[in-house]
Amino acid sequence: MKLQKRFIASIVIGLVLLVGIVYLLMSPSKQSREQRERDQASGAEPGMRMDDSGQLVIADDPVTHLERYKKWAQYPPTSRPLFTGQVDLLDPYNAEKPPIGVLQSPAQGCEPSTGTEAMKCAKAAVLSDVQCSLTPERYISIGAKDFRVFLSCSSPKQNEGKPLAIDSIESKVYRQVYRKITPSLPAIASGDDGQNGDQKAGDHIYTFTVRPTGQDWGDMFLETTFKVGGFVHNQRANWFSTPHKIAEFQQGIRDANRNGQLVVSVPVNVVKAGYYKFDANLLQQEGDKAPVASATFEGDLQAGNQTVELVFFGKVIKDSKLDGPYVVRNIRGMRNNSPVTPSILKAALLSGRQIGAQQHTEPLQEYMEPIAVEHVTDRYKASEFSSDEWQSEEKERRMKYLEGLVKEGN
Repeated sequence: MKLQKRFIASIVIGLVLLVGIVYLLMSPSKQSREQRERDQASGAEPGMRMDDSGQLVIADDPVTHLERYKKWAQYPPTSRPLFTGQVDLLDPYNAEKPPIGVLQSPAQGCEPSTGTEAMKCAKAAVLSDVQCSLTPERYISIGAKDFRVFLSCSSPKQNEGKPLAIDSIESKVYRQVYRKITPSLPAIASGDDGQNGDQKAGDHIYTFTVRPTGQDWGDMFLETTFKVGGFVHNQRANWFSTPHKIAEFQQGIRDANRNGQLVVSVPVNVVKAGYYKFDANLLQQEGDKAPVASATFEGDLQAGNQTVELVFFGKVIKDSKLDGPYVVRNIRGMRNNSPVTPSILKAALLSGRQIGAQQHTEPLQEYMEPIAVEHVTDRYKASEFSSDEWQSEEKERRMKYLEGLVKEGN
């Protein structure tokens, strides 16, 4: 019997060691795969960092960086492979954040921090087991229509882990531009009564309904103080407000395989001329609805009816080996309100003209209402698209520069 137990124990130990070895062997490959995906998905050259003077410099050794750049530069910065883990692109206006713990008792006897030293307290703060989420319905609000923020709290020990009742709710709304915080109108309603935007009465998910004014342009936040689980708690939720219309999407989106590239033409009525950026995602319509590619358009648009062409690079689609029909999703637009837009900067560089100091008091972005519908393309095959790599003068100059660094190193 003892021999049998020892034999079983040795098998168990062996299996544990085997699993550990397999995990150690797989971890680097998983990390390298995730790094490759990040490189390929990024619209910016990988392997760069900011130095102390604010300049972008190469973080890798020249040989490694050149190889990373070659792989990255198969595709243009304006159209990249899209992966499942890219939540910021696949759900771009999702404002959810991890819940915040509620204090049971605050820190006591604290001294102000000096320099890089952390604040020292005679008695540390104690967290309760209650956590609260305060979540805007999305990251942006457009126009002056009602906008909702949802509050819920839970505890594994109270109410069987279901949302807790909240009372003594007080709230304020503010806008913030260049660190200047200005009070706005308070929420027009808050509660759990199934009215004024609240979805269901008595579910302990409380709704604040905010109605932006014409002055509420830029970063906004709602601050609320309330009681939950026997504790007083304060929390904020942030979003970005554009209370005026800058442009709107129109019906009639079209798609075509043009010279091996998938071109999606999007009609737009531009109200406010300026430098715009449009983004969209391409996914398979059938099966697992796998992500395929992202595409970006940037440029100056005049007021009036325009057609924005979002080009999903052919090689990105072909390399994915994912056949259509595809769904064009998350079509969204933003106007660059900076006094020095990329087109102004490019013109200044080409002409040698210097751009002086600019005074600007308005927010730097204005958002459009995203398209609510999805566009389904024709039934393309991935093999129909071009296998040609991206070519440009910009790429040629960068390749020569990086190859020169490699030669200098040798």
